[in-house]
Amino acid sequence: MEEKLLRDTFGDYLVKVGKNNADLVVLDADLSTSTRTNKFANEFPHRFFNMGIAEQNMVGVALGFAISGKVPVVSGFSIFTTGRAWEFIRLASHDNLNIKFITTHAGIVGEDGSTHHALEDLSLMSVLPNLNVLVPSDNIELNEILDYALKSHGPFYIRLPRGSFPKIHNQDYNFTLGKPDILKEGNDICLIAAGYGNFLALESISKIEKELNISAKVINLPSIKPIDKEALIKEVNDMKAIIVIEEHNVYCGFGSIITRIITEVYPIKIKCIGVENSFGSSGNREDLLNFFNLNTEKIIEEIKLMLKINV
Repeated sequence: MEEKLLRDTFGDYLVKVGKNNADLVVLDADLSTSTRTNKFANEFPHRFFNMGIAEQNMVGVALGFAISGKVPVVSGFSIFTTGRAWEFIRLASHDNLNIKFITTHAGIVGEDGSTHHALEDLSLMSVLPNLNVLVPSDNIELNEILDYALKSHGPFYIRLPRGSFPKIHNQDYNFTLGKPDILKEGNDICLIAAGYGNFLALESISKIEKELNISAKVINLPSIKPIDKEALIKEVNDMKAIIVIEEHNVYCGFGSIITRIITEVYPIKIKCIGVENSFGSSGNREDLLNFFNLNTEKIIEEIKLMLKINV
C-alpha cells in the first residue's frame, strides 16, 4: 500500500494541534488545497488566513502574529515561500521569532513544471542564523519533527515533498535535533542523506554491497541545521569515503555543509550526488530523478571511482 502523502500528514497534524492550542494560526499563499492547510481552514476558519499570491505580505503578517504571542505556521510551495519572501524570513530569524515555515512541493516535483522545483531552498534557509532547517524522510519522522518544532520556541523551516516517501522508520523512532540517525551500519563507505535520499540509499544498498563486495553504512541526517558535529564525525571517522545524496542543487547545498564539517577535522574523499548546477525540468518525477542521476547506478559509479574498484 502506498504511503500517505507527507503534506496530508502535515494537514492532519495541524488539525490535531489546533484543537489544543488556541494560539496556533495558519497562513497560506492561495495554495491551501495543495499544501493541505485547507484541513485546518475547514476546522478553524477564524484562525486560518489565505494571504493570496503574496508571500512577502504573508510572512510580514506572520511576524506580527509572532510578536503578539501567537504561533504562526506559514505554508506554501517551497520555492515561492523561500524565494519570494527570503528577506522577511531573514527578519523572523534575526529576531528569533516563533514562526514555523512548513512548505510543500520541495525538490523535484515532476509535472508542475521547471519553475516549481525547489532545488535552492536549503541553501537559502541554512544561511540564516537562528533558523532550524529540517527534512523528514517519512511520515513517522515528520510527526516527530512537527512535535519538536511546535513545542520549541524559535523559527523553523521544514521541507516537505509533493508526494510520499516509503516508510523507513519504526513507530518507536525518536527524533533528536542535530543528531545523526543510523539506518544501517557498515565499514567501508558511508552514505549520508536527508529526505528522499535515504530511501534511495537503502534501496541501493543490496546492489552496492553485492556488486562491489563492500560494506556500506547509511546515515539519515534530518537536521540540515543545526548539526551535532562531534556526533557526525564520530560516525564517519573510520570510513574510506563518503557519499552525500541530496534532492537539491549540489552547489552550496546539504553536501556542502557536510563536507565542510567533516573535512575541517580530517581529510576524506566526499562526493555529493544531486542536481548539478541546473534548474529543474518538466516531466515525470521518476524520469527526472534518473535524468539528474539520482539513482543507484550513479551511486555505484561514484563508489567505484572513489575506492578505485574495478569490477
